[in-house]
Amino acid sequence: MFAPGLIAICLLSLGLTLTSCTDEHGDDLFCPQGEDLAAEVDPFIGSLGPGNVVPGALVPHGMVKLSPDSVVDSGSVDAYEYGSDRIEGFSHTHLQGPGGGGNGYSQILFMPTTGPLKTDTAEYASAFSHESEKASPGYYAVTLDDYGVEVELTATAHAGMHRYTFPASESARVLMDIGHSRGDSRDGHVEFLDDHTVAGFGVYNVHPILDLLLSRPDDVVGRSTVFFFAVFDTPFDFHGTWHGRAADAEVNEDSGSESGAWIGAYVGFKTAAQQQIEVRVGISMVSVEQARKNLQEEIGDSSFDEIHQQARRAWNCRLNRVQVEGGTVSQRKIFYTALYHTLFAPADYTEAGGVFFSGADGKGAVFESDRSFYTDDWCAWDTFRTSRPLATLVEPSTVSDVVASYLHLYKQGGWLPKCPWNATGYSSVMIGNHAVSIIADAYVKGIRDYDQDLAWEAMEKSANEDDPDRLVDGVCGYVNVGTPPEYVQNGYVSHECDAHQSASMTLEYAYDDWCIAQVADGMGKSGKRDEYLARSQNFRNQFNSETRFMQGRHRDGSWVGAFDPADSQDANDFCEATSWIYSWFVPQDIAGLMELMGGPQEFSSRLDEFFSNGQFDPSNEPSFHVPFLYNFAGESFKTQELVRKVLDEEFSDKPDGLAGNDDSGATSAWIVFAAMGLYPVAPGNGVYEISSPWFQSITLHLDPAVYSGKDFTITAKGNSDINRYIQSATLNGQALEKNELTHEEIVNGCQLVLTMGTAPSAWGD
Repeated sequence: MFAPGLIAICLLSLGLTLTSCTDEHGDDLFCPQGEDLAAEVDPFIGSLGPGNVVPGALVPHGMVKLSPDSVVDSGSVDAYEYGSDRIEGFSHTHLQGPGGGGNGYSQILFMPTTGPLKTDTAEYASAFSHESEKASPGYYAVTLDDYGVEVELTATAHAGMHRYTFPASESARVLMDIGHSRGDSRDGHVEFLDDHTVAGFGVYNVHPILDLLLSRPDDVVGRSTVFFFAVFDTPFDFHGTWHGRAADAEVNEDSGSESGAWIGAYVGFKTAAQQQIEVRVGISMVSVEQARKNLQEEIGDSSFDEIHQQARRAWNCRLNRVQVEGGTVSQRKIFYTALYHTLFAPADYTEAGGVFFSGADGKGAVFESDRSFYTDDWCAWDTFRTSRPLATLVEPSTVSDVVASYLHLYKQGGWLPKCPWNATGYSSVMIGNHAVSIIADAYVKGIRDYDQDLAWEAMEKSANEDDPDRLVDGVCGYVNVGTPPEYVQNGYVSHECDAHQSASMTLEYAYDDWCIAQVADGMGKSGKRDEYLARSQNFRNQFNSETRFMQGRHRDGSWVGAFDPADSQDANDFCEATSWIYSWFVPQDIAGLMELMGGPQEFSSRLDEFFSNGQFDPSNEPSFHVPFLYNFAGESFKTQELVRKVLDEEFSDKPDGLAGNDDSGATSAWIVFAAMGLYPVAPGNGVYEISSPWFQSITLHLDPAVYSGKDFTITAKGNSDINRYIQSATLNGQALEKNELTHEEIVNGCQLVLTMGTAPSAWGD
């Protein structure tokens, strides 16, 4: 079957029609005819500011993301910051666009140097200039100014290739910092197998705070072991190891191995001017031997340039599934970079021979499977809104495997994951049970190649139970894995349970209950459907009719006092947001929310106030759906106006072009949807709201392995910066008056034609 994270090997050269491609198992890979859309991508967009994107080399859904780590503030979760002027090295594992701090990957770091040996990261880091940096899908290059070394990187799904061009030097080195991590080094081992080969592993805690809060005698939270097998194409002239950090590091020249936390190794060469040294590095979560197998299967004897071109072809196969016409050069670059970013996560951790590591039980084990195991969708709280629904259109062949991966974690550890990661235990962190939303969205859209009975069992358990050891008053939403009993019993989460996010927890759980009801309806479980539909109305328990906002409540039922709907402080009962923002989060029953707020006219007036007073936050997920709510209030033109305004003003093709964390592609997926003129306000209902697209034409090529294989096209006649309002619409030649499309209409192949104009119209209302 199609393993979507692996390298595509295409039979025709780059730039010709992309029709005859296979993955590494020889299975067909859906690859529409097209052009070199990788040339439209700028991986540096989102690398300055809060975006936290990975600018380095990877393939779609690659486990290996071989990318530079720059010098950033202590505790920062992002590995690369465009504003930094020094690079620490090039590590093989990264998360795409996370927020937070003091956690993350950036493991197995390599750094070429010249001159005296330095083992402290702050000392061996090198100055660099953006003028020397180049990045494109599957490739990254930079010159390290302190050493005069040119670095080039490319990657496969589970291996990386480094090409270093050294100056003349008697002491050229490649450092291998095994302790380096965004989290914490706990153990490791490195050894020289011969004069070309180095192998070993590092043990890390990728989220030390959770480790302190939740580790138990028989399991560990956040522990990750990463194995590597590195082959140099040039024999070492000398080598050694070190053990310890900074000034405490002990260097052991000529040492054959080293073990423990905070260790590293180096190999040395006497280089001529412009001498190139290549390093091939297999990465595994299973074993050193598996890392060797991954390297052999995915790279073998292929050259650096061959691997680079294979990676670029794999990207073009995916990018050409959505083809746009019109728009500005900047808009196309923003769009295709966003689409590119949505294809990073989740990562396919299925290694050579169909094995993968999984740690949901707190201990970890190796499994075999004939399908892909996906993780690193960090967090579902972000991705359920945009990137997972987008995958059902662009990459539907991956969706069942993603759901099956969630269900594997449920079987192994007893809970559906909130923030899937490559580590032991559960990274609960964010709120709600949004694996439920992701499963429901797939199920409702007819994507059901997984154990549906197990999916139902997992959703029901998540909705009705919780781990009592994780129900810590004050932070219950930060560390729990299911649903607190007080929500099930009382219909809301109290301020005492979690002062930081209790009201938003209620709203998210109510939406998840509605998602379960959709699956129950499809399975013919009418009693369960009605039960969960009733529970989905729990949002009403958080609405204060006097303030007309969602508001925190105490366990005794009283409202939390000193209420300010614009309060953005941490302990305000709303997760990463304000009441102004979360008061709109009732995607499952917008008509009911409208009734609470006083009807359509008052609802629309409140929306006007929300946007005019600067309450909208385009940088964070709870706001993502709000511009589309005018579609429900009889003022569709305001959605059209606002979505275009947000696209134009909040995003750009510059390094600071993302308004917020990319969050495993969630923000980028918002851009893709908005630029197409579609948005899934309530994932799980199979409906997309129509707004004003950026382009004159958008063609979505539908995967024939899952859908009709026909095209879905959007044509916006006369579309421009001025003509941004929809005057009329047709669907397959018939007048379309509604301002939404169903998933079924899209995937059956249809033609949506919009006639655009300069003035608002009553279309869609």
